[in-house]
Amino acid sequence: MSDYLAHEGLEHAERAHEHLAVDAPPLLRLVPLAAAILAVLAGLSSLYGNRLAEAMVRVGSDALLDQSKAADAWNEYEAQSLKKHLANNLALVSTDPSVKRRFAKLESTYEAREKPLGVEAKSLEKERTAAIERLDRLETKKLRSDVATALFQIAIVLSSIGALTKQSTLFLIGLAGALVGLVFCVLGLVP
Repeated sequence: MSDYLAHEGLEHAERAHEHLAVDAPPLLRLVPLAAAILAVLAGLSSLYGNRLAEAMVRVGSDALLDQSKAADAWNEYEAQSLKKHLANNLALVSTDPSVKRRFAKLESTYEAREKPLGVEAKSLEKERTAAIERLDRLETKKLRSDVATALFQIAIVLSSIGALTKQSTLFLIGLAGALVGLVFCVLGLVP
């Protein structure tokens, strides 16, 4: 959804105000004020949605980096494990006791390196999972903010059309849509 500019809503309000004559239903005289308020709400909702999108990019990058680090740690873990098994097998087939000791020592060295790498890889996977969960929450908030912005825009248009056609019903439908938009806006702010 593109950025909503508050001046667009204010232009609707001006046109509605100009079109409303003294003989317009009293309820429709509120259209310019309502359109101005809705324009501000739409602008703020759009701004918040943009900030959420920026946060989503940052958190998504963090998740990708954590995944890459976890994969690297698992690869290193597997390499140490392979070296450990090779050293064990070479120690088993060797007939020279000094070579057996040397490979047994290498095996224990590789085993000592292997365990911390597994712990690190699991930790990085947890960080990646947490980042993905944060990304999902941000995406939900962004969607709510986008829906709120769209509903505010629709409410402005319906209110303006109501004023132009002197149909109070359209104005009331627009206000109902704005209330739903306000609910989505508040839900978008909730953690």
